[in-house]
Amino acid sequence: MTRKLPVYLLLDTSESMAGEALESVEIGVHKTISSLKKNPYALESVHLSIITFAAKAKVVLPFTEILAVNPPALSIKPGTSLGAALDLLRESILKDVTRTTREEKGDFRPLVFILTDGQPTDDWRGPLARLKEVKPRLGHIYGVGCGDEVDFETLGQIADVSIQVEAATSDSLAKFFVWLTDSVQSASVSPDTPLSLEKTPPLDKGMNLIDKNSPPKFHPETVRLHFHATCSKTKKHYLMRYRHDLTRPVYFFERSFAVPEDFFADGSLKAPATDAGSLLGSSDCPYCHGDAWGKCGFCGHIFCLDSNNLQPEVTCPFCETHLTLDPRNDANFSVDGSVG
Repeated sequence: MTRKLPVYLLLDTSESMAGEALESVEIGVHKTISSLKKNPYALESVHLSIITFAAKAKVVLPFTEILAVNPPALSIKPGTSLGAALDLLRESILKDVTRTTREEKGDFRPLVFILTDGQPTDDWRGPLARLKEVKPRLGHIYGVGCGDEVDFETLGQIADVSIQVEAATSDSLAKFFVWLTDSVQSASVSPDTPLSLEKTPPLDKGMNLIDKNSPPKFHPETVRLHFHATCSKTKKHYLMRYRHDLTRPVYFFERSFAVPEDFFADGSLKAPATDAGSLLGSSDCPYCHGDAWGKCGFCGHIFCLDSNNLQPEVTCPFCETHLTLDPRNDANFSVDGSVG
């Protein structure tokens, strides 16, 4: 029996990964799989599984030998349920990995990489405790945080090794996936020895090893808010992202992102209601490019408006209630956002 080297990727697909970040992760996963398929050592033993986590955790790539792997499509959802992902990882290991018996050696110790750009929105302590009891014992868990909004103190309690990638951009994530590929290839050369930091390739520029005893300061204040909206013309869903100015109580519009039609099916983690007057900058609907937005007084949903063609009466595209628009009160209401 050929002994397998199990490799698990846990990928954050929360709202904050919308846009360039998720696209770059998909490209990185494709390139990693393609490179491993060309490596004779990886072909001999590497089996890969990918788990995504947002409002829920999901196995998007079942445990598969690397030669047979087809890269999965990734989709944005609300929330960052890392705890649920750890529980699903444990279940997967118990199902996928062959344990050593008196008669024969089992598979090599599983190798785990976690990629996130935020902080868990669910309980992770219980799932982590259960994961640590699993047999066979894990090799190292590598926790990789992208950008400056990662709670590295928490990540350091989950991962054996924590690494910071300077930003969730195409260039930074490309460097990470090159390092990831090289690390898995290195592990496949001598899989009997659990992969350690000393065995992994050097970290590229823009990737830093985090000292668990002095992690970067994490600001618990909400840095980014996402608001769920619907296009008035197409009735398709999108997200509006605002970034908090930590020096004063306002948020600046960054950009909008189209999301899947089933985006709302999993629910979301609500942030405290935000005063609309603190949300600054014109929005931009990704479908019709409406540069303003309003809130339905009945269902509370947000929808786009065209500031150059405002009508006295509008219809909420979400609940289809006919509304009278009063632009004089455009800042005298609160809106529910989400974090993830």
